[in-house]
This record gives sequence, structure tokens and C-alpha cells, in this order.
Amino acid sequence: MSERVAVAILAAGGSIRAGEDKVTADLGGEPVVAWSLASVAAAGVFDETIVVVPPSRVAAVAALVAERSPHARVVAGGATRTGSSWAALEATEAAILAIHDAARPFATPSLFARCVEVARRDGSAVAGLPLADTVRRADEAGISVEELQREGLWQAQTPQVFRRALLERARAAAGDRSYGDDAAAVVAAGERVRMVMGERRNLKITTFEDLAYARELVDKGLVAIPVVSLR
Repeated sequence: MSERVAVAILAAGGSIRAGEDKVTADLGGEPVVAWSLASVAAAGVFDETIVVVPPSRVAAVAALVAERSPHARVVAGGATRTGSSWAALEATEAAILAIHDAARPFATPSLFARCVEVARRDGSAVAGLPLADTVRRADEAGISVEELQREGLWQAQTPQVFRRALLERARAAAGDRSYGDDAAAVVAAGERVRMVMGERRNLKITTFEDLAYARELVDKGLVAIPVVSLR
């Protein structure tokens, strides 16, 4: 019997810096969250899809999600990103859980599938890119202090996929602490995570400029929503 694999699309964060709701903002004629739903469906590796949203937005987002992914469930998230990940963990009994930020609409189906394959084998898989730029540390005044060696440094992305046992241990160790991503919570619990080559196109929409750039990529035909039956 194969292990059940679930994916949680986190859409519970604030949208102030983007100037509008990042979940429902239009991107190529579809709300941003629909891009992740389409990619997840096209990956063909998930038994469950969970969308995590602010408690006040559950009903509204559930209606939007139901039109595009009828079998997906919408649940209320926590006050922090880490809290929303734990809410996703509580919402499923799957043996493997992929956690993805809705604010990264261009993650491809192949990236989801590759991360699940690695996590199934190694216990974890965190999409990311090795740093290519020079990295410098500066003081509070903005004065450069030192150049850091970039060898071995990665810029983390999502999806981040883990066996359930790893996430449960991370949650027990975290207590009330919050982390920047799920990999940080797992590492803080003394576990190791496996990095997986991510994608340059897998950008994160944080600011209004990010959203405008994402729309420009769509308008120019440089990215396209995966072709699956969303309706």
C-alpha cells in the first residue's frame, strides 16, 4: 500500500506589502492561488490538497478554491507562518507533507514531483538555489563589514517536503517559536534537510513590484498556468 502524500498551500499571511490580497489578486485571468492549485494537480503525486488561509477568509477562499479544485480543503491557519504549517499538519494524516507558499505561483509540476520523490527516499526535500551573487554583511549604518563565502549557501524556496515524523518532531521541539520556513524548524529540532535544485522562475510575490513583475512575465508569455482541468 503506497504512502499518502498531501500538499499544503499556505495562503494565511498578510498582503500589505503587495498592496492587495496575494491569494485572490489577478494573475493572467486567474487568482494567484489558482496557479499553485493547477501545478499541484498537474504534478499528479498528491492524494490530498489543503489550502491554509486566515480564519476570517476561510469561507471566501473556500468558494474560490472549490471552483478550481473541488477536492481541496480550506482550513484556518495560525498567527504565524510556522503556526499555519502546524495547522496543515493537523489537517491531514498523510505520511508525507509538502508545504508550499501560495505567493510562489510559478513552481512547476515537475518541481513538486521531484521534491516528493526525494523526500520519499531521504525524508526531506527543500527546493532552493545555490547563491550566485557576492554576499556582504553590513552594519546598522549600511557600511560593509565583510564578504561572506557563498560556497554552500542556498536561497531556500518552496515546496518543502517532509516525512510526517520529521515535522512532528520539529513541532514538539518548537513550542511557541516561529521560524522563517519549515526547513528552519526541522533543523532547529536537530534534523538534517536535503536541498533540491529549485527554479529561477519560482519567484515569491511579496511586494507590489513583485506582483507587477509576475504579471509582466505572464503577459509576455514567459510563464503559463499548467494545463489541467480547473473547473
